[in-house]
Amino acid sequence: MANKKKTGTIIGVIAALAGTYAILRTIGKKKVKEDEESFKNDPDAYTINEETKEDDTFYEAHSKRAIDVILSFFGLVLLSPLYLIITLAIKIDDPGPVLFTQKRVGKNKKFFKLHKFRSMKMDTPHDMPTHMLENPDQYITRVGKFLRKSSLDELPQIWDIFVGNMSIIGPRPALWNQKDLVEERDKYGANDVTPGLTGWAQINGRDELEIPVKAKLDGDYVKAVKSNSLKGLFMDIKCFFGTISSVAKSEGVVEGGTGEMHKALREDVPEEDPEEDFAYRKSYTVDHSAHKKVLITGAGSYIGESFKDYASKHYGDNLDIDTVDMISPKWRDTDFSQYDIVYHVAGLAHADVGHVSDEVKEKYYKVNTDLTIEVAKKAKAAGVKQFIFMSSMIVYGESAPFGKEKMVDENTIPTPANFYGDSKWQADKAVRALADDTFKVAVIRPPMIYGKGSKGNYPVLAKLAKKLHVFPNVNNKRSMLHIDNLCEFLCQLMLTSEGGIFMPQNSSYTKTAEMVKEIASVSGHKMAVTGLLNPFVSLASHVPGKVRGLVNKAFGNMTYDMKMSHFPGMNYNINSLKTSIEKTETEKKTVKSNKVLILASVASMIDQFNMDNIKILKDLGCEVHVACNFDLPGNLTTEKVEELKKKLDELHVVWHQIDFTRSVFQLNKDKVAYDQTVALFKKENYAFVHCHSPIGGVIARLAGKKTNTKVIYTAHGFHFYKGAPLKNWLMFYPIEKSLSKYTDTLITITHEDYERAHKEFDMKHLYYVPGIGIDLNKFKMAEINPHKRHELGLKDDDIMLLSVGELNVNKNHEVVIRAIAQINDPKVHYFIAGIGDLKDYLADLVKELNVEKQVHFLGFRTDINELDNACDIFLLPSKREGLNVSLMEAMACGKPCIANNIRGNNDLIDDQKGGYLLKNDIQDYTNAIQLLAYNQDLQQKFGDYNLNKINKFSDEKVQKEMFNIYQDCLNNFKRSLL
Repeated sequence: MANKKKTGTIIGVIAALAGTYAILRTIGKKKVKEDEESFKNDPDAYTINEETKEDDTFYEAHSKRAIDVILSFFGLVLLSPLYLIITLAIKIDDPGPVLFTQKRVGKNKKFFKLHKFRSMKMDTPHDMPTHMLENPDQYITRVGKFLRKSSLDELPQIWDIFVGNMSIIGPRPALWNQKDLVEERDKYGANDVTPGLTGWAQINGRDELEIPVKAKLDGDYVKAVKSNSLKGLFMDIKCFFGTISSVAKSEGVVEGGTGEMHKALREDVPEEDPEEDFAYRKSYTVDHSAHKKVLITGAGSYIGESFKDYASKHYGDNLDIDTVDMISPKWRDTDFSQYDIVYHVAGLAHADVGHVSDEVKEKYYKVNTDLTIEVAKKAKAAGVKQFIFMSSMIVYGESAPFGKEKMVDENTIPTPANFYGDSKWQADKAVRALADDTFKVAVIRPPMIYGKGSKGNYPVLAKLAKKLHVFPNVNNKRSMLHIDNLCEFLCQLMLTSEGGIFMPQNSSYTKTAEMVKEIASVSGHKMAVTGLLNPFVSLASHVPGKVRGLVNKAFGNMTYDMKMSHFPGMNYNINSLKTSIEKTETEKKTVKSNKVLILASVASMIDQFNMDNIKILKDLGCEVHVACNFDLPGNLTTEKVEELKKKLDELHVVWHQIDFTRSVFQLNKDKVAYDQTVALFKKENYAFVHCHSPIGGVIARLAGKKTNTKVIYTAHGFHFYKGAPLKNWLMFYPIEKSLSKYTDTLITITHEDYERAHKEFDMKHLYYVPGIGIDLNKFKMAEINPHKRHELGLKDDDIMLLSVGELNVNKNHEVVIRAIAQINDPKVHYFIAGIGDLKDYLADLVKELNVEKQVHFLGFRTDINELDNACDIFLLPSKREGLNVSLMEAMACGKPCIANNIRGNNDLIDDQKGGYLLKNDIQDYTNAIQLLAYNQDLQQKFGDYNLNKINKFSDEKVQKEMFNIYQDCLNNFKRSLL
C-alpha cells in the first residue's frame, strides 16, 4: 500500500512537472515569435554575413541545448518562491513593471529582449550602461540597490535561457549599440553562437578586459565549440566549474581577491609575526578606583563615538576622554604625553574589495597600516602607558561558505584574503612589535559588531526581518559582538592597563535565522523560520557571482573558540543576543516621552472637542502639540480661528498647519496632507498622537504605521451604521477595518460603534467614552437670560424650536422646515444656529414654503446655552451623528428633544421618556412637534428626564476617563523604551 502511494506521488510530481514544462514552452515559443516580429524591421539591425556564418554543430544544436533547457527549467521551478518574493518587494517599493527588458545582440547578431528584474526608476535612460549615467544613484530604487548588489536582478535570464535566446555558457550578450564589441567579435565568429550567462571571457577578467582582449577570448570559446569534437563539451565544463572556482576564490571575476594583494611590506612591519600573546591565557584585575585620561585617535567613527558615550555614562568617574580628528595633519601637534591611554580607531572600513585600483589599495595601506604605526610610535615616545588598536577578525580570512564550518583557535594562522585584511594584519603585527614593559599594546580582533546605528550586514538583515514572513532555518554559526559588550570590555581593559591579543565576542554564537526571527519579534513583525527553504539557499549558494557571495554573507560560518574570548577577571558580556537586539531595535527612535500631538482635520474640532484634552495632557506634564487645517474652520468664523490660535499660544501649545481636505476623493491633496503628517511625526517623535475626524484619522494612522508612532483614534461616529446607505458600508467599512490594526487605542462614543469595533476590529485597546462631556454647571436653569426670547422677537405665548448645527445636507434642517410649513401655525418658530454651504438653498426653500416669519437663521452663535434655555423644544434631524454635543447641551438645560432614531441619538434620548426618536420623515416630525408644542406638562416631564440622564455624560466623568486613557498610553510608551 505504501509503495503504491509512493508511486502515485512520484507519478503526480512527474505529471505536474510535465504540465508546467508544456505550458512554459508554449508561452516561450509565443514570446520569442512576438519578439522576432517586433525586431523584424528594426533600423538598428546588424547585417549578417551569410558567407562567413558557420552552421551549428551537433553538440550546439542538440546536446548543449538539451542541457540548457533541463537546467533552466528546474531553475525556474525551484526558484519560483524567490521570484515571487522579489516581485512583491519591487511592487511595494516602487509600483510599476517588475521586469526590465533591454535590446541585446543574440545569435547571428539578431536582436532579442534580455530580461532583468527592474532595479531602476521608469525615467532612467533605457539603453545606456549604468556607469555612463550622470549620478546613477538617483535612478536606482531601494530594492534595486539590493538586487544589483546581490546580482538577483539577473535571475530572469534563466527564462531567456529556457526560451533559447541565451545559453548557460557563451559570450555575454552585447547591448544593441555596442557596435565596437560586435564588430570585434565578428573577427572571431563570436556572434555566430548563442550568448551566455557566463563564459570564457567572464572567468578571465570579465569587465576589466579591453574589448579586443574580450573578443579574442570569446573567439577562443567559439573555436572550441565549433570544432565538431568533444572540445566544445570540455570547454563548457571548464567554463562552468571555472566560474564557480573563480567566484569561490575571488579570482578574475573580482579583483583584490587572492590575486595581487599588494603585499609590499612596510619597513616598520616585521616579516615574521612576533610571538602570539593571547590575552585569554592571563588573569586581570580591573581597578575601579583608577582615573585615566584617554585619547581616541579618529573622530566621528561609529565605534569611537559609541565608546565615548558609553564610558561617559557608565565610567565617568574613571575615564576622561578626548577625541582628535586624524584627517587633518594637525593631529601631529597633539600632546600625547598628557594621556594614559591612546585608543586608535581611525581607519578605512571594509568595503567592496572588487574592481579597486592600485591607488585605492595604496590608500588602505597608508591609512590602516602606516597611520596606525605612526600613532603607536608617537604614543610610545610620549610615555603613553597603553595603546589599544582595533584590528579585525578579517586577518583570519573570509568566513567559510554556506555548508562549511570555520573556527579560529590559538593554532589558526592569520591569512588575510584581500588587501583590506592585509592592511589590518600588517598594522596588527607592527604595533605589537612596539610593546614592552612600559608600553602595553592591546590588539582587538573583534568579529562583526552590531548595535544602534551600526552599518554593514546587520542593518540589511534587520530590513529583511521586518519585511519577510518566512526565512530559511539554516544551521550556521557566527561570532558577533554587540556594541555595548564591546564598550564594556574596552572600559574594563583600560582599567587593567594590560596588553595582548583580545578576541571579545558575545557569550554565545549567533545563528542567522535566530537573529532575524528575534529582530522580527522585537519589531512586532510576524516571521516564521523553516527548513523548507534551505534547498533554495543551497541552490543559490552555487550560483556564480554576487548571489553566492550574498548567501555566504548571510549563512556562512566563522567563529572564535569560546575559550579565547574569556579573560579571567573581566566580565564584559552585559547583553545577551535577545537583549542586544531589543536595545538595537527599540532605541533607534529617540522619542521625547512627554511630547504628544492632537490632530484633527478642521479647526473647530480642536476648539470644540479637545480643549479639555489639552488641559488633561498639560496636567500629566506633557508638551502638547496641535495639528489641523486652520484654513478649514469648520463651523468657526475666521475671527474665531485666530482666537483659537491665540488661545493655543497662551497655553504654550505648539500648533502646526496640515493641509487636510474634507473629502476622500481629493487624493492628490490628501497625499500632500499625508506627506506633511509623516514629516511632522518623524521630526517631533511623539509619544503618541490623538486624532479625530475621518480624514485626519485615516492619514494619522497611515503616518503612524509609516513612522512607528502610537495613535489614539476617537471615532466621533463611523460613516457606517444601522440604516446607513450601502455605499457607506462599501467604502468606509473596509477602510476602518483595515486601519484598526494600525490603531493602538480606539475610543468610541456610541454603544453601537463600541459593539461593532469589539466584535470586528483589530485595535490593541478599545474604550467607550461618552463624548467630550458636558459642563453641567454651565447650563443650569439659574443662568436663564429672561430677555433672550424677547431679543429673538418672540412673544410670551410663542413656541420656540431650536436646532444647532452646520447648514449642510447631513444636518437635514429641511425636514423640520417642511414640517413647520405643514403645521402652519404663526406661533411656532424654528431657529437654526449655524453656518454652512446650504444657507442659500434653505433660505430659498423658506421663501418657497412661505414660512419666512417662522424660520430664522441665527448664523454662528456663542450663546448656545442661553438659546437652549430659552427654547421650548430642541430638534436634531441629522441623518448621521456620533454623540452630538448640541443634543447633550439641550438635555443639560432640561429640554425635551426630537431627533432622528440613529446611532448616538438613541444613546442619549430614550423614546417617549426624554422626547421622540423618529424616522427621517416629514409627517413624523410634523406629528411629534404638534404633540410637544402644545403640551407644557409633557415638555416638563421629558425635560426633567433628560436633566437626570445627562449626569452620565458629565465632563467630570469624561475627563476622568480621558485622564486614565492618556496615563495608560504614556505608561505603556515608557515601558516600551526600557
